[in-house]
Amino acid sequence: MSRPRPKLKVLDLKRPTLDTRFHIDYTWWEESNLDLKTYLYSRLGIGEDAALDMGVEQVDLVDPETGEVRRVDGFQYALQAYFSQMPDDFVTHASLVDAVFYVLLANANKPMTARELAEAVGRDPDVVLKTIAGGRVYQGIKPIFEEEE
Repeated sequence: MSRPRPKLKVLDLKRPTLDTRFHIDYTWWEESNLDLKTYLYSRLGIGEDAALDMGVEQVDLVDPETGEVRRVDGFQYALQAYFSQMPDDFVTHASLVDAVFYVLLANANKPMTARELAEAVGRDPDVVLKTIAGGRVYQGIKPIFEEEE
């Protein structure tokens, strides 16, 4: 009697590398017990004066490199504006995960490689990769594999 073998998807076998791009998966936040706005206000010390809740649901953004116009969530736009105005040394005072999270937020959650993230946060690329590509997902930071796009 033969036993059927489980079928593994190719994505299950892939391991992120230094050239794998990462982004914040907002679906992770929606499915978790955490609320992104509450997390940012309390955990990251964003003051209420930051006006992150603009009351605007969608914002049109123009990509400066491609000229492409895309609609983004108003809250995400406010986050990008807030974090892109932080001092350059802001990420050096944060934990590695928080620093990567800040950089992705400031970059409008545009996918970045582990190398790019490491350069932006001033940390060793191998350490960044091991931290954000491990078995646990921190703050919704996930790899993007080419098959997913």
